[in-house]
Amino acid sequence: MVIFMLGIAGVIILEAKKTSTEFKENLNVEIVLSEGIGLDSIAGIQSTIKGKKYVKSIRFVSKDEAAKTLQQDLGEDFLDILGYNPLYNSFLINVYEDYSNEEAFEKMSVELSGLAGVKQVNFQKNILQSLNKVAGRASLIVLVIAGLLLAFAISLIFSTIRMAMFSRRFTIKTMQLFGATRWFIIRPFLAKSLLNGLLSGLIACTFLAALVFYFDYTIPELGLKGDLVTFATLFGALILFGILISFLSTLTAVFRYLRLKVEDLY
Repeated sequence: MVIFMLGIAGVIILEAKKTSTEFKENLNVEIVLSEGIGLDSIAGIQSTIKGKKYVKSIRFVSKDEAAKTLQQDLGEDFLDILGYNPLYNSFLINVYEDYSNEEAFEKMSVELSGLAGVKQVNFQKNILQSLNKVAGRASLIVLVIAGLLLAFAISLIFSTIRMAMFSRRFTIKTMQLFGATRWFIIRPFLAKSLLNGLLSGLIACTFLAALVFYFDYTIPELGLKGDLVTFATLFGALILFGILISFLSTLTAVFRYLRLKVEDLY
């Protein structure tokens, strides 16, 4: 149950990270082109921008397309009022998450503005600041909850195994008094702890996988099936955690009773 709860916390962290990445990488950077620039020059600028290491995707937006979009947003034909199209051809680019911060955007703006044929570079600074602030707070809250769950898990599993070893303390001491070596005494307990940790991890991951597929079926917008590799890594980490915590807790508890004197067992 403890490993299962840790798994849920892990899924929440992974999905929060995924959502944050998607939001950041969907922020548009608008590169406005100069008036009267030719098609060859536009193609050259596009090729140059596309080669930048921070550019994830790029899309050309003609002034006519931009006018249609603006008309839909305004709900009226502003071209009839003005008599001409005041908009410019532009590129909309999306950058990778590592570059989705205000400092990186400022550097990109300076670099892209220096290209021949580029009039100006615009990015959604206010949205970026708000997104980073919300993402930072959410990450802190989730990490604190995950940390508390982890501490609770280790404490609970360790205490449970110590109680199990407490009931076997006379057996351990009797074997020791009859001359059994420490390794001979410890070996069966460690073997059982490894098996228990493995089975616990597998059972927890089975229930967690069922829960993930249930939510993916009921809320397909989450796109959980696309994260199979990530979830497989998480499941492997949970199974390994179950084995390690069970092994270390058993080892610590057995050594404790091996060091006790007979009169201390009562």
